[in-house]
Parts: sequence; structure tokens; C-alpha cells
Amino acid sequence: MNQKNFNNNITGTQKEDTPESTMQQGRDCFLSYRFEIMEDDNIYSVSFNGKLTDEETRKMLESIQNCLYEKIPDAIQMYLYQNNLAYSGFVSTKKPLEHSKVMELAGSLLYPGSNSSLDSYFGNADTCYVIADHQKWISENCCQGCYFAVKIAHPIDKGLYQYHIIGQTFNYDETTGDESGYFAIRTNRDDGYLDNIVISDSEPVLPSSGCIDMLGILLNIDSIQTMEQIEKTAVK
Repeated sequence: MNQKNFNNNITGTQKEDTPESTMQQGRDCFLSYRFEIMEDDNIYSVSFNGKLTDEETRKMLESIQNCLYEKIPDAIQMYLYQNNLAYSGFVSTKKPLEHSKVMELAGSLLYPGSNSSLDSYFGNADTCYVIADHQKWISENCCQGCYFAVKIAHPIDKGLYQYHIIGQTFNYDETTGDESGYFAIRTNRDDGYLDNIVISDSEPVLPSSGCIDMLGILLNIDSIQTMEQIEKTAVK
């Protein structure tokens, strides 16, 4: 099915919600969803309003786990359409990624005492999923980058967002072979401040080159508590 026909079919057949169907599905209101995928050169963003249960959201993430990053927006929309899930206002965008900004965001997510601006960055959605898989040669012999997976949820009965964050910043010197990295697993307390579950400030926990399963990390982000778990989940 070409993209034009696919979009027309979605417009013509998108499931309409009713109070009865909402009650049957166990969902009582539309929530806003946001997905961001940051790779070496681009940011792919998706937003929509929907009524996905936790299980439906997990199945959707599983369905895109092996997608190329640039294919994820179309794959999310296709999943919603094929599974007849109620949604509206689907928007996907692609824009250039700035190395300095993604590294600044990685620092805000991972470093202690740096979470003051996160709600303003992610605060436009009830549920937000973000992954970054980024590196850049900042000089002829030096590569710098970051990995992170973030799940943010705004429970209906609480005022605070709930954060789950796993990520790493790293530097690699090709001349000497030296690598350095800062790795953290973080979640927030009831007062909103982010706690460090695990910190490693030496050699990278995740390799600075090779295939890292960022979507696999995102799928398991609620249960990963140790470096051993992250290494088992992340390395393909």
C-alpha cells in the first residue's frame, strides 16, 4: 500500500470512540503520546492522542523494535491503523539534530542535580518515550556521543511526572584508543528529584561503537536496575 492510499484509508476508516467502547477497553480518556528518536543526524518525532493500555503500548514498541529509525513514525501509525486503535491528531516530523543540543540534553538527563528543565522539555505529553543513539567525530581523531532511553508518564492521580532514564555519554580517542564514559540509571522520588540507581564514571558501560538495542532498553526500562542487566539487554 503506498503512503497516499494508506493515509486516505486511515482518514476514512479510523475507529471512532464511544462511551461504550471506551468502557469495554478499560480506558476512560484520551491521553497525549510523544515519541522522539535521535540518531546521528536527525530527530524523528511522533505525537498523537489515543487510549492505549500499557499492554497495547508495549506491543507497539515490540512491533517497531527492529525498524530502522527513520521508518519508526510510519510503523507506529501503521500499528495503530492495523490494530484498529482509537487515536487522533497523528503528526510526525523530521528535523536536523544538533550535536551540542543532544549532548546537553544527555547531561540534563544523566548528571546529578541537572533535572530542573526536564519537565519543560518533555511536559507537553502525558506519556513520552525518547531514545538517542548518537555519535559525532568532533575532530579528526576524537568521537563524542550519547545513548539514552527515557520513559516519562504523568499518572492521572498524581501531579508529578514519573521518569525512568538509562543512558551514557562517551568520548573515544582513535589515536590512543582511550575511551571514557559516564553511565547512569535514574528514576524520580515522590518529591520529583531524580535518584541515581547506578552510576559509572570511568570506562563506558555500553560500547562506543557497534549496534546498541535502544528500543530493547526502552521496552525493559522499568525493570533494569543493574549494569549487568543493561549489558545483557543492550548489546546485539
